[in-house]
Amino acid sequence: MSEDEIEKLLQERDLFLRELLASRKSMDELTRMVAKQNDRLDDVITMLRRRETQLKRAEREVRKLRKLLGMDDPDPEPDAEPVPPAAVDADADVPPKVTPATEPEVSNESTPTEKKKRPRTKGGRTPAPAHLPATDEVHTACACAHCGSANLEKKDLRGSAKLDIRPFFVHVRKIERTRYRCGDCGKPSVAEMPPMPCDRAKYTCDFIAWVVVMKFVLLVPLDRIHTILASQGVHIAKGTLVHLIDRAAKLADAVDGEHWRQLKAGGHMCFDGTGLKTLIIGQDKAWDGYLEVFTRDVLTVFQFDLTKHADRLQRRLGDYAGILVCDAESRNAAGARCAVFANCNAHPLRAFRDAETSHPIRAAQGRRFLEMLYEIEEDAEALGLDGDALVEFRRHWSRRVLRRFKAWCAGVVERYPLRTDALRQVAQYYLNHFGDLTRFVDHAEIPLDNNASEREFQRHAKLRLASLFAGSPEGGHRWATLLGVVRTAQKCDVDVMAYLTWLFERRGTHKQQFGLAAAELTPMAYRDQIRPYAQAA
Repeated sequence: MSEDEIEKLLQERDLFLRELLASRKSMDELTRMVAKQNDRLDDVITMLRRRETQLKRAEREVRKLRKLLGMDDPDPEPDAEPVPPAAVDADADVPPKVTPATEPEVSNESTPTEKKKRPRTKGGRTPAPAHLPATDEVHTACACAHCGSANLEKKDLRGSAKLDIRPFFVHVRKIERTRYRCGDCGKPSVAEMPPMPCDRAKYTCDFIAWVVVMKFVLLVPLDRIHTILASQGVHIAKGTLVHLIDRAAKLADAVDGEHWRQLKAGGHMCFDGTGLKTLIIGQDKAWDGYLEVFTRDVLTVFQFDLTKHADRLQRRLGDYAGILVCDAESRNAAGARCAVFANCNAHPLRAFRDAETSHPIRAAQGRRFLEMLYEIEEDAEALGLDGDALVEFRRHWSRRVLRRFKAWCAGVVERYPLRTDALRQVAQYYLNHFGDLTRFVDHAEIPLDNNASEREFQRHAKLRLASLFAGSPEGGHRWATLLGVVRTAQKCDVDVMAYLTWLFERRGTHKQQFGLAAAELTPMAYRDQIRPYAQAA
């Protein structure tokens, strides 16, 4: 190749590079303009939403004002003026209406009993629930409110319904059992004791269920439960309350184990972990324990450990070969060797939002890719898709977004070589875990993120804030057991206290008489048992 040809090729290469650089700059400028337009659209949408909220607030104020002024009823039609006899056409087909002499004269002034009720306006006061027990009260007046006269004639009753509350009370349940002597064998016998949590129990199953509900449903620590009981003159030592929680955990332990067995039998489960401080004898300060949650549908199981070592998780999961929806953490990969992972897309979404402080335009572009995935999931839910139809829908729409997003992340990594850059870190994270982050596309049962397990920690976090720590490692295990059983009962939409009382009665002193396995004592079994009665009511 001659020097002229080489020079010509070099000139063409330089020209191509200049055109490529110019097109890249144009593309960056176009992307910047699109991002600005998106920001403006967001501002317009926010402004419209604010105006809509202000309009609704103004409409509510107008309705309140009309109600105060008595203007809720539509304007009555004006009374027709009487037609004089001379104005009546004698040849008309319809004769004029003549008021009968026996018809009473209608007065324009209406009595209170004849006044029509105003139609209930939207957003007005709702009636009291019909299932609540009611008490009737009749109040009388001794004198006229205007002149003070005692000569009153009873006219009618004006009724109203108010929501009232009665504080709970602790009562003593006295149980008397009849003793008999057999007329045939002559041996004495006594009537059987009702179901109790244990032999010679001082507290009933209802009382222990109430203590569990107070702590794990209403999130009241044991010291405050002690104060509430003391306010009624019932002085129960805090150590006794701890023993009651221990008894409840032992009674519910088999059900919690059944929940764990059902979770491992499924094809997937969501997993996450957080801290729970624990007091240990000989330690100067609280030990940083670790609480894990495993959930799928209505099932929720909590597990407590003193450490966060991967071998603990490995022993717990064993040979579980399903899909584990969790964070992309090295401890999870080392602990669940047999499981297939599906990582959470909410983590990079939050990371893109954080990166908008340093890269407002490009980070917003990355966030928009993930938001499109969530919008596709919302569309699929609106269409009622599941199973193979949902997989086909995801493969058609979500994969398009993911292909473009992957190329975009590769471009970000190439454009920002600094490893400490926030935008580069989240883009590199998505590329490193792309297979696990997109596992949901080919599995209809897999959610887009791990928020289901993270939401399970909301109640734990509130109880942890109020209690500060678990009193011992055994207390941490009791915490996990009862919180999991209570949370599963809540997700089954059953009365937690009624279910716990039902469970304790069948796991206590009458366990042999009932002869029920743990699978027959779960909240799901209780829900199925009471469903016919709930439907009949």
